[in-house]
Amino acid sequence: MRLNYNNIPPAKIAIKIYVEEDTMPTIKNLLINHDEDVRAIILTKWGIDADLELSGQQLQLLIDTTLQEGVITEIVQSLPGEASQAFHALVNSEGKMPWSQFSRRYGDIRVMGIAKRERLHPERDPSSTAELLWYSGLIGRAFFDARPEPREFVYVPEEICDLFRQSAGTTKPLGEQLVPPKGSTSKLAQDAMVDDICSMLAGLRMGMKTEAIQPLRGVLKHAQLSQLLLGMKLIDKKGTLNLDAVQDHLTKPREAAQFEILQTWLKNRTFSEMAYLPDLHFEGNLKVNTVQIRQRIIDLLEPIPSNTWWDLSAFIRDVKINSPEVLRVAGEMDTWYVSDRQSGALLRGFEHWDEVEGAFLHFFVSTILFGLGLCDLLVDRKSEEVYGFRWTDRKALLNNAPDHSPGEDSGKFYTLAQANLCISTECARTLRYQIARFCEWKGLRRNEYQYQITPRSLQAARQQGLQVPQLTGLLKKHLTQEPAPGLYQALQRFESKNAFANVTHQVLLRIADNAVARTLKRSDLQKYIIEELNPTTFIIDRKGIEHFQAKLTELGYLCQIDG
Repeated sequence: MRLNYNNIPPAKIAIKIYVEEDTMPTIKNLLINHDEDVRAIILTKWGIDADLELSGQQLQLLIDTTLQEGVITEIVQSLPGEASQAFHALVNSEGKMPWSQFSRRYGDIRVMGIAKRERLHPERDPSSTAELLWYSGLIGRAFFDARPEPREFVYVPEEICDLFRQSAGTTKPLGEQLVPPKGSTSKLAQDAMVDDICSMLAGLRMGMKTEAIQPLRGVLKHAQLSQLLLGMKLIDKKGTLNLDAVQDHLTKPREAAQFEILQTWLKNRTFSEMAYLPDLHFEGNLKVNTVQIRQRIIDLLEPIPSNTWWDLSAFIRDVKINSPEVLRVAGEMDTWYVSDRQSGALLRGFEHWDEVEGAFLHFFVSTILFGLGLCDLLVDRKSEEVYGFRWTDRKALLNNAPDHSPGEDSGKFYTLAQANLCISTECARTLRYQIARFCEWKGLRRNEYQYQITPRSLQAARQQGLQVPQLTGLLKKHLTQEPAPGLYQALQRFESKNAFANVTHQVLLRIADNAVARTLKRSDLQKYIIEELNPTTFIIDRKGIEHFQAKLTELGYLCQIDG
């Protein structure tokens, strides 16, 4: 532990710069940094003769004796309700809390010198809960070497924190359990983003624009999925695929692939949940540590039991009371420019916590965690208002890789008429990735992706270096039912002779009079005649319709244009 003690004027509260964030100050650190009179007040409360001149070693011996005799425990046990709550909230927050957060709830500590303290005796008549704990020697203030810059924290000295942490047991979760209200229904989370990433990879490989890649099964949008692809190094910043990484990802079992996605999300500094909030705009070039924000919220959610419905509004309420600095910390509540997208109203300061942090937490749970398959939602059947959530079994993937994950080879893969292919989400993702590149995409129905083989899609596949025999081989190897009649023959005819039927929309011009038809053929309108089907029937260019109508009127013929 490295400490840098500053010369602090007597009229100031004793605060030290604490360099290493992961080490807590001790009781001795706290006492020797106080003014002499404050130290005397604390030692007297602890039953130690404050008039004794103590060396550092003697002071440490008295501290050890005080702890062994249970004096500190008695002081803590005698604290009034709010002071006891504040102390244990600190212990349960790893022994420290940002000073701005703590003082907002439990009050400030008045700045005064020795003379003023002798006159007011703040230890006898504290003006706040914070002041009561301060003059009891249970808390101190220090600047911890937090990122991105040192921040002031209130802390419980290491020995005291250890003493009560042992008896604190499991951290009580914020919020409360929810009994599903009448008219509610559950929306079960899925691992749909695993399939959506496969679709994104196939679409990008085919040269499709990101926003045009459809369908997506889950709630995560193209931009969010693209950030995950970038974080997993499946694509580079230009959107070019890393084919080796793509093959490695697609061949992983589903749970292993989901574990990779979740770990990427947890550590991804460019994936900013704030950017996707629908109703809020964060202005300016904010330096935000998205990983820290994400982990703060996960830590608050962690104690909530799995497979238990939990009240979302109650959770957000308790976060506001106990850990409000989940997004903006300390002075950031006043310096960040956050505005409402519709009204343009500026939402600065703690008074707008519900509209900023509250909305962020709601979005984080109901969209991000749900979209990642980590929690189910309980919603109103009519309005879709979110009442609550519950962790799914996939929560374990936040910390641990799956021991065993079954393969994806049990799904149906079959053909229909019109060269349509249906492939289940339970089929191997590598198979769908390959099939998709030969086909036109038709959509998703009943957890089956639907594709169609067309001459156009096969020609596009050729441009990517894919050949029809490769598709034929995939079909013969993986189809779970007999193919549609004639499909293999049609593929063979296309491959060998480039033969296929062509259905087009054409404009036909029919004239009953041969003489008029011959006149049209000799006129300057001949350039609009694409093909002569018989002496009185022509396929014409759509651009020439009005010209033919005018010419026929001139020749004494009315012209009816159908459609």
